[in-house]
Amino acid sequence: MLFKYTYKVPRPSIVPDKKLALFTAKKMLPEYVFDISQLENNPITFPEIQTLMDGITIGGHKISDVQQVLNIKDSWIMLLDHIKNGQFTVSKEMFLDINGLIAREEALEWGKFRTGKVGIAGTKVYKAPDWPELGRIFDDELEEILSSNNAVEQAIRLFLWGALNQFFWDGNKRTARLMASGVLINSGYGVFNISTKDILEFNMLMLGFYETRAADEIVRFLVDKCICFIEE
Repeated sequence: MLFKYTYKVPRPSIVPDKKLALFTAKKMLPEYVFDISQLENNPITFPEIQTLMDGITIGGHKISDVQQVLNIKDSWIMLLDHIKNGQFTVSKEMFLDINGLIAREEALEWGKFRTGKVGIAGTKVYKAPDWPELGRIFDDELEEILSSNNAVEQAIRLFLWGALNQFFWDGNKRTARLMASGVLINSGYGVFNISTKDILEFNMLMLGFYETRAADEIVRFLVDKCICFIEE
């Protein structure tokens, strides 16, 4: 399932530096883990996430909330290791590997395309593709999603495509978000991140996108607020 937009995504104006992009992502990792967890309404605070990432347990939270944070952390670490070792590719295998960590013990199945129907809370007309079509959709549409030679546009397209098609039982936006970051870091530009302060606006725009597949507003929002260049 594809989507349309006419907004011209600007090209990065900075010199790409993959080493610096990796260093910056690792340095800012607690913040990125926190922002992703906030989009999932996870109650764990930023200081608590820093504590968990230091390998220290915390109390007073549901096991599932703690596990979700650890899954996000482990997914990020795997992604960064793949980029560092020259193993990152935008492929079905990479999508499955990331979902296998980020939705671990949370979905009906993880690391596999779903085998049933899913819905999007808050939408009235949107219907995700039927599950028998997911493999064909992925294979047929990925090349077009990546057809832009602008890494920022590639990352945004990849994120919206993954969120729209709901390839997995759960963790679709999280999986697509890390893949989008992988594209940007691997290209030496930065990270794709939705800040906590922008979650309400993001959610409203995404609901409109799901129902219409008109992507101009959400693409502009992602360009303006969710591309964290290494100079920033």
